[in-house]
Amino acid sequence: MFLGVVRGTVVATRKVPDLEGGVFRIVQPVNHDGTNQGGLIVALDIIPCREGDLVYLVKSKEATIPWPRKLAPLDATIVGLVDDMDLR
Repeated sequence: MFLGVVRGTVVATRKVPDLEGGVFRIVQPVNHDGTNQGGLIVALDIIPCREGDLVYLVKSKEATIPWPRKLAPLDATIVGLVDDMDLR
């Protein structure tokens, strides 16, 4: 799992059938201190979230687990909304 900040939404008028009903967000991966880590990615949003929200995501094979259609072509999925972090 890793952290990210939602930066926008992807609008797709056509999708493969396994992704119908899914909402996709543009996410900037970040470190625990909020600094950017790498480039923007597109992730399936299953919670839902809004622009500016701090979220946590899963990538690779784990990205398909939360989605009901197991063979969907997903690279990243937003699985949680971060309310607070304590780094003590």
